[in-house]
Amino acid sequence: MCRMLSYLGKPIAVEELLYRPDNSFIKQTYHPKYMSYLLNLAGFGIVAWDTTSYNPELPYIYKTTNLPFYDENLWNLSFKINPFCFLAHIRGVSYSENQVVSNQNVHPFMFEGTRIALAHNGALIDFETMRYDLLEYVHSSYQKQIRGTTDSEWIYAVFMSQLLKCDPQQKHETHSIIQSIMNTLKIIRDVREKHHITTASPVNLFITNGDFIAATRFVFDFGWQPYDAEPSTHFSYHSLWYTYGDAYGFYDSSYKMKESGKKTSIIVASEPLTEDTTTWIEVPEYTILLVRREDDEIKIISQDIVL
Repeated sequence: MCRMLSYLGKPIAVEELLYRPDNSFIKQTYHPKYMSYLLNLAGFGIVAWDTTSYNPELPYIYKTTNLPFYDENLWNLSFKINPFCFLAHIRGVSYSENQVVSNQNVHPFMFEGTRIALAHNGALIDFETMRYDLLEYVHSSYQKQIRGTTDSEWIYAVFMSQLLKCDPQQKHETHSIIQSIMNTLKIIRDVREKHHITTASPVNLFITNGDFIAATRFVFDFGWQPYDAEPSTHFSYHSLWYTYGDAYGFYDSSYKMKESGKKTSIIVASEPLTEDTTTWIEVPEYTILLVRREDDEIKIISQDIVL
């Protein structure tokens, strides 16, 4: 089980996203509303862009294998940074002696020399069988930067390599981001077919560079699992939601987006930050959501994933 949270809009104190709402991101680490079984935490990470910081085009990066609800450093940090763009990830893994819990495996991933971060909710079944077939699709500059053992970091490496092809000038335009995501999913599909892998494998991705947020709700071979499979989050419900408006905060006795003439802020998350979900919109399965701020207003592009 992984949980993801992203924000783009007016600067906001991190505590307002991580701690304050009644279904806050930190609460989801021990009591998620969705995917509430097989909870096994293995790390927490954030990237955050703050215009008031030194060298503001580079984000704050914080990663730990500690449990976030016991993390005093995270609690203190949440009062001090006021980002306009934010991505957080809670890593959940299956119960297995083969799982590697280390900082190198904590999301979000952000290679040196790049400005794009990626986090992943889901798992590629039989990844060990696929791993080195993906290598031919990874640019040499990224091959040597893969330091962990996760399928997620390999997905990131493939995506960054496809983006380099689609967008060599690194303008990160909307069509380049979407096409690179599509190409990445097609490559994974082809490698899965090569090895006759048909077990359901969710690939919910969050991608950002401080200027945009791209998110996918996608699964390969939805519903297919071995007849003798043990209970696993691999085969469970991987949701994606968003809410947007003028500003997020405590209004009328609850946390929500304040409505006004302009929609200037958006939250995209694995699940709503509040028990009341009436102000949230669920993203359909097999969808790419891409969000930008243009003239201080949120613009959303939603596109079907058809491979």
